[in-house]
Amino acid sequence: MEAVACLFGAGGHGRVVAAQLWRFHKTACLFGDANRDLGTTVSGMAVVGQAIADVVQYPLLITVGDNGRRAALQREAEGLGARMLAIVMEPTVYMAETAPGPGSQVLAGALVNTGALIGRGVIINSRAVVEHDARVGDFCHLAPGSVIGGGVHLGEQVFLGTNATVLPGISVASGAVIGAGAVVTRDITQPGTYVGVPAKALASGGAE
Repeated sequence: MEAVACLFGAGGHGRVVAAQLWRFHKTACLFGDANRDLGTTVSGMAVVGQAIADVVQYPLLITVGDNGRRAALQREAEGLGARMLAIVMEPTVYMAETAPGPGSQVLAGALVNTGALIGRGVIINSRAVVEHDARVGDFCHLAPGSVIGGGVHLGEQVFLGTNATVLPGISVASGAVIGAGAVVTRDITQPGTYVGVPAKALASGGAE
């Protein structure tokens, strides 16, 4: 772990990541943020850039919760040669044999079990659970308390709301949004927003 990291995105998620990096790894953080003035501070940490190009000299994480925006910013950073970090706050509860992909963030209290594969730019938030042999596609976001069972396959840029659950062996299409508290009991083959128990589509396209 580097002594200094830059987090692009100084909102709530970025401040959480910064606090946990200091607590668990004694890593000091700087911020980049398009909406913050250079030279100002956020929770005592300096804003050193307003664009990705301003901060590519630092080990970098994109701390933006929105999956599409995080994906675009990370791809821009990679194209400029930035070194993307992969952060596991509590390695003792990260049981997967393969490290998470570049830019991924596994926050405090999250559990990742054996055989799991975590893609690039993934956020596995506080107290989320990724069970054995699950696959989490690039730029997914698992909100606090969400659970994916053994053998689940999440496509790219899937969002799981707080306390959402995907039952073992289920596949979820890229771009799907699973609402807070929803339970996915069947494969989801189309992007869209799914809510309820069992989870059903709010608009066109549904769980099939």
